[in-house]
Amino acid sequence: MPSRIKLVLFDMDGVLVDVSRSYRRAIEETVEHFTGRKITPATIQRYKNAGGFNDDWKLTHTIILDIGMQVPFSRVMQEFQRRYRGEHWDGFIAQEPPLVQTQTLQHLRQQGYLMGIVTGRPEAEARWTIERFGWQPYFPLLVAMEHQDGRGKPDPYPIQRALAMLEAVGMPITPSEAVYVGDSVDDMIAAQAAGVLPVGVIPPYLDAEAHGALLRERGARYLLNRTDELPELLAELEAASVRRAS
Repeated sequence: MPSRIKLVLFDMDGVLVDVSRSYRRAIEETVEHFTGRKITPATIQRYKNAGGFNDDWKLTHTIILDIGMQVPFSRVMQEFQRRYRGEHWDGFIAQEPPLVQTQTLQHLRQQGYLMGIVTGRPEAEARWTIERFGWQPYFPLLVAMEHQDGRGKPDPYPIQRALAMLEAVGMPITPSEAVYVGDSVDDMIAAQAAGVLPVGVIPPYLDAEAHGALLRERGARYLLNRTDELPELLAELEAASVRRAS
């Protein structure tokens, strides 16, 4: 069992927001644009499950290359962003529904947990989404793509960077006092390597049994069917910590 939890770090996609018709739709449409072929959500998930594809630009480019088309990465990224972000933040990003209730975040803050987001999204897109849902009070800490020195998940560096940022402002937290809530194999691998507690959450658009088993296999210590179940899990961990101390 971990030490008393003080810090809760969240992935964004599939944990805080539903990306099934935003990022994943952008992957599908960008691949079709360059190759003329339609791909299925199952194809995207197969790549995700293999690991190493936390970056959806990289994933999209890889699928295009695997189909046999040679397209510069910059063109793939441009076409992807035209769909996802749009001209004035009016692309698929504006259609993402939240996967967590604000009252859940409010409860966690009231319980004294420090919260942050560690995501592969560009910072502008992460902050736009945070502001869209009014989540600024709950996430004072953000580690986005630009903060990761090219070492995205499954490398533990983004999570380690979050801990280092807190230490730099006089709020040292050990890995054993933190959890990382993610939905992918890369999330679980990164959390485990960083020494924080890996908590897997199953997005509503994936098969719960199969994806849960995969997350367990890749290191998830606990599984949630919904992000809103997190306060209950943390309460159980807190009770276990108190029992050990008594």
